[in-house]
Amino acid sequence: MPAYLLGLPVAMALALILWERRAPASAAQRGEWMNNGTAFALTMFSLTFLAPLIAVSETGLVNGLGGGLVDLRPMAWPVGALIYLVAMDLGEYLFHRAQHALPWLWAMHSLHHSDRGMNFTTSQRHFWLDPAIKSVTIWLAVSLLFRADPLILTIYFVISVWHLVTHANIRLGFGAFSWVLNSPQYHRLHHSGDARHYNANFAALFPIFDVLSGSYRRPAPGEFPDTGLDDTVTRPLELVIWPARGLIRGPPAGALAEGQGAQPR
Repeated sequence: MPAYLLGLPVAMALALILWERRAPASAAQRGEWMNNGTAFALTMFSLTFLAPLIAVSETGLVNGLGGGLVDLRPMAWPVGALIYLVAMDLGEYLFHRAQHALPWLWAMHSLHHSDRGMNFTTSQRHFWLDPAIKSVTIWLAVSLLFRADPLILTIYFVISVWHLVTHANIRLGFGAFSWVLNSPQYHRLHHSGDARHYNANFAALFPIFDVLSGSYRRPAPGEFPDTGLDDTVTRPLELVIWPARGLIRGPPAGALAEGQGAQPR
C-alpha cells in the first residue's frame, strides 16, 4: 500500500472536525475526545506488542504462506475488490452481532458504546484486545478463504476510511436509500441511548446484512437521537481494564437494567 495513502484518514478527520463544528447532529452532547484518543493509542500499542498474533490477520502474510482458497488476483480488479470487501464486511457484521450477544464480548465492546457524545473519534474507541480477537477469527477466516493482491487490499483500506464518517456528529443520512450504505444517521440509531433503537443497525458498511437478518431500522426524517450508555469512562485507567472496571470503581450506580453499562440486546 502506498505510504501517501496514510494521509487519507488524516484529511478525512480534518474535514469532519470542520463539519462537526459547523453543523453538528447534536450540539448538546460533548464527545470524549481525550478518552477516544487514548483508546486509539492503546490499540496501536496492542497491535505492536501483540505483533506475532496480529500478523496472522494480514491477508498478504497468510497468502504468502499458501493461504487463500479462492484466488481473486486473476479477476478484474472491480470484481475481486468487491468480493473481498463484501466478505470482510460480512465478517465485521457477524463479529459485531456476537459482541452484542455474548456477555464477555459485550464487556469489552461496551466501551465503544459508552461515548455520550458520539463523533468521528468514537470510531477508534475500542477496547485494546478487540484487534487481537478479530485477528484469530474474522480476519484470519477471510485471509484463509481469499488470496488478494496489494491493489485489492489498498482499495479496502481506502473504503474503510468511511468508518470515520459513519460515527461523525453530522446530519447526514440517505433516506429511502439507507439500506445501501451506512451513514452517520443510520449508525447513530445503533448507538442511541433510547431503548426503542436497541438491537438494530449493526452494519459496518452495507446495511443489506441488517435487512437480511431483520435488524434493519430506517431512520425517520430528522431522527438523530442522543447516544451513549449510563456507564462511561470516569478515569483513564478504565480504558486499560474496562471489563474489570468495577475493581477500582466499586458497585455501579444508575446502570441500565441488564447490568453495568449494558445495552439490551
